[in-house]
Amino acid sequence: MSAYKISYFNLMGRAELARIMLSAADKEFEDDRFEKEEWPERKPNTPCGQVPVLTHGDKQIPQSMAIARYLARDLDLYGKNNVENTKCDVVIECINDVITETVKLFFEQDETKKPDIEKNLMEIVYPRFLSHLEKMLNENSGEWLVGDKLSVADLAFFDLMNRLTAKKGDSVFETSPTMKKHLDKITNIAGVQKWLEKRPVTDM
Repeated sequence: MSAYKISYFNLMGRAELARIMLSAADKEFEDDRFEKEEWPERKPNTPCGQVPVLTHGDKQIPQSMAIARYLARDLDLYGKNNVENTKCDVVIECINDVITETVKLFFEQDETKKPDIEKNLMEIVYPRFLSHLEKMLNENSGEWLVGDKLSVADLAFFDLMNRLTAKKGDSVFETSPTMKKHLDKITNIAGVQKWLEKRPVTDM
């Protein structure tokens, strides 16, 4: 029986970062997926009435970012001190900002407005985000975003950009080849590669 279990719908969604983190750390976990039709039955058994939920031993942990930070501490993916912890948090919050802007495209009902949203994403939001992370990477010797080894910052970046490139191709990296190389570096981590090869093909 695995020490970790992630319970979530049968899609990437808000659970994928936790799955990637456990995979990168070479930790076995139970990938507890279910269909939306099963949610009413499962909901009363969750701590906050929502998923994802991480079960670790006898603990149930809700909220995707709380799960990410818990795993980052547990798997030694959170830097070595308070400054590095905070830098990881900065990257996570920047990614949340990008996600907030990106989902506007999918929720917009007026098709005539979508080209302008797309243009803003490709010409302003993504380049600004990548520029900020490239600066962090270069100021940190160019190897990792935070500290001297892989962290949740790198994996959260990978999770976002792996999904964006699946939808939009490498054009999202037009202004930052450096960050494309960083994405490739993380993709080639053995545990990450193993997860990409075996994860179910689902919606984002």
